[in-house]
Amino acid sequence: MKKSFLIAAASAIILAGCSESDTFKPIEEVPIGFTKVHIENVTKAITPGAYTTANFETEGNTFGVFGYKKTTSQPNALLFNNQKVEYKSGLSTDLYGAATDWAYTPLKYWDKSANEYNFYAYAPHDGDFTGTAALSSNSENSFSITGFEQANTKSAMIDLMTDLTHNKAVVGTDIGKNDVAFTFGHILSNINLVMAVSQSLKADETDNPVRVESVKIGTIKLDGDYAYATNAYSWTLKTGSRTAEFNAAQTEGNVFASKALKASNVEFTNVPDLTDLLFVPQTVDAGYKITIKYFIGKEQFDKEILLSEFKNGNNTLATWAPGNKYTYQLIIGPNPILFDITGVSDWANGGTYTYTIE
Repeated sequence: MKKSFLIAAASAIILAGCSESDTFKPIEEVPIGFTKVHIENVTKAITPGAYTTANFETEGNTFGVFGYKKTTSQPNALLFNNQKVEYKSGLSTDLYGAATDWAYTPLKYWDKSANEYNFYAYAPHDGDFTGTAALSSNSENSFSITGFEQANTKSAMIDLMTDLTHNKAVVGTDIGKNDVAFTFGHILSNINLVMAVSQSLKADETDNPVRVESVKIGTIKLDGDYAYATNAYSWTLKTGSRTAEFNAAQTEGNVFASKALKASNVEFTNVPDLTDLLFVPQTVDAGYKITIKYFIGKEQFDKEILLSEFKNGNNTLATWAPGNKYTYQLIIGPNPILFDITGVSDWANGGTYTYTIE
């Protein structure tokens, strides 16, 4: 009873010492939040695949985070070990009124006594593709994705990305403020096939319309291991990598109906389902080729063109590099069969024969 009285008395003294204008402020423990910032790397002519600035914030999209904090007693305390962060629209706002649509659980909280935080991110989270992401130490040089297997259909292809900064450090007064923002960049190669007809063939399309029945690219290797090391991307194809061919989509039995293609001096047209193909960066194999079946008028043509035969000036493309978009332009323009007269041969001298009437 006496103990209870003392507690009550102490509480009364505290309340008596406060005016009506005094307010009790609880210590606000602020959760560590994440936001996504995607900026295309203009130096590499990137055309985004599945993930772009415009559509990254789509229900169900994910990215993965590794994160450490540094304190006097804990120089590298692991906080986020491949944490999945998922976009979920319509969530409540945080303590500052900001949207918190990028969600993860359980929440981690800022430690304002820490000296530094380091974050590493990639997208999508490896729970959404075949492969394993890892960070073996608190260093961007230890980040890897092993056993990556790209889908063998365009619609299921993964647009694999990493944070371009590779080490998002939060220090000093920034600790506990705002969300951790990442800038993602593509680390696969973006392959595209576009087509046109030659100017002369376009001019003749009334008599000889061009119709493309089928187009195929292959056979491309799909699997590899990725590692980041000292401002460089490194991909290694897996031994026995799966391969696949990719076919252009058809409409009523044609890829391009008669007269659908433009002249090459006007516009190249994307080959349906053969643009924004995302492959592991690799050497362009000697066997990689495009196979096409087309008609000029009623005559059928079947061609196989090696990718090594495509030219940029006098140069061929030997390697697909990470984060780059490559476009192969295919022009249908065989030479027409023409006729000309170079001259008329003179009569041969067959001799002169005489007869005299007597």
